[in-house]
Formats: sequence, C-alpha cells, structure tokens
Amino acid sequence: MKALIIIGSTRPVRVGDQIAGVVDRIMRERGVDTEVVDLRELNLPLLDEPKAAATGQYAHDHTRNWAATVNDADAVVVVTPQYNGGYPAGLKNAVDYLYNEWKGKPGAIISYGGHGGGKAYDQLVQVLSFVGLQLDPEGVKLSLARDAYGDNGTLTDAEAAISAQADEIAALADRVLAAMTEKDGAQG
Repeated sequence: MKALIIIGSTRPVRVGDQIAGVVDRIMRERGVDTEVVDLRELNLPLLDEPKAAATGQYAHDHTRNWAATVNDADAVVVVTPQYNGGYPAGLKNAVDYLYNEWKGKPGAIISYGGHGGGKAYDQLVQVLSFVGLQLDPEGVKLSLARDAYGDNGTLTDAEAAISAQADEIAALADRVLAAMTEKDGAQG
C-alpha cells in the first residue's frame, strides 16, 4: 500500500519540501510505502484539458501521467502552506485536473504557517471532500515559529521546528495506515 505525499507549494523558497521530508520519514517508520510528489517539479500548466475531469477523457500526457500517479496511490497526504488566507493556486490547479482518481481514497491534510495554516486547512477540507477523498477528521496544523526560519527563508532544522507536533504527525500517519488497511480489507 502506498501513500502519496503532495508538496502543495511551488515557491522557489519554501519549507513544504522540508516538512514533507519529515512526514515521509515518520510514515515510512510505520511501514507505509510513500511517494513524494513536488508540484513544483510536476509543473502542471494552468488547467488545459478540454473536457471536465469527471469524464476521465484526458487529452494531454501531463494529465494522464498525473492521473496515473494519483490513481496508483492508496492514500493521499497533502502538505500545504497558507498564503494570503488560503492554500496555493498550484495546489488547486493540481486537484482540479482530476476527479475520479481522488474518490474513495483515505486522505489527510497537514497545513503549516505562523498560526498553523488553519484557513488553508479549512478551505482544502471543502475541496478535497468534494472530490471524494475520505479525509482524516483531525489532520495536523503545524505552527511554525519565526525563529525556526533561517536567513534564506527555509527552516534551519525541520525536525526541531515541528518537534512539538511530531506526535500529532505520527498519530496521523497511524490513522492513515489504518484507513488504508481497512479499505484494502474491504476490497479484498
């Protein structure tokens, strides 16, 4: 069983990749196979499919590849910052490319920011629930202190920056694994 970890920020200087790395480690320690997808590297153009995602009729290779990546995952964990009171446009774009591929999968959101990224979290719950992800009811809202950042805008020590909430991430990983196992058992 595989969990897809999506880095929701595409900014050149960001901390989402550092947080996703910690999440990846914690999930692997619990026996979850993971794949980290960096939306910056995926580099999807603004939605350019001529037909609605619900049809599953994709005209472009980049969409078919993205669909295969999501389809092959048993669960989805989204790591997202909060920008101007919401989640990043690139993340919304990536979600909007697909529809059926999200349906029925266990999912979780880990938001982050100075106050935990709660507004981004709440908005993303609405969107991901609409496309059919079966979201963990708790998720994690990481509060990052200003002094956790170095001069270059990244975390000086990601493990230390989230250590106060590492148990929350571990508990989330356990819940995602349980949901994946339950879904797999129901399909088996």
